[in-house]
Amino acid sequence: MEIRLAAHEEAAALSMLDKHVSLEVLREKIAAGQVLLLLDGGRIAGWLRWSLFWDEIPFMNLLYLLEPYRGRGLGRRLVETWEAALRGAGYAQALTSTQADECAQHFYRRLGYADIGAFALPGEALELMLRKAL
Repeated sequence: MEIRLAAHEEAAALSMLDKHVSLEVLREKIAAGQVLLLLDGGRIAGWLRWSLFWDEIPFMNLLYLLEPYRGRGLGRRLVETWEAALRGAGYAQALTSTQADECAQHFYRRLGYADIGAFALPGEALELMLRKAL
């Protein structure tokens, strides 16, 4: 298994899997160095896409592993790789969020993320905000 930044030529393949954003957005995120890939023999097994909250705090927008790769500690490796890169770039904290009806909240807490608030959008489950000091 390999974890590395996504390359421009991988945008189309990733776009077939990541239905949360457009191909154009993926290309912008890849160009900005804000997409990490988990690769199994060169094939995409998962990815982590992030941005900057308030233009200064790293915010994990999406962590996704294809079904066969879940429950094997690979999500943890992907997040820890991202956090190490953030520390190396001088960031002191990271944020993420998840809905209160999703199991991901427990995963993030096990990784040291703590609840810092929540908000509700109409028709959606409560969105939990989580923070980790790096």
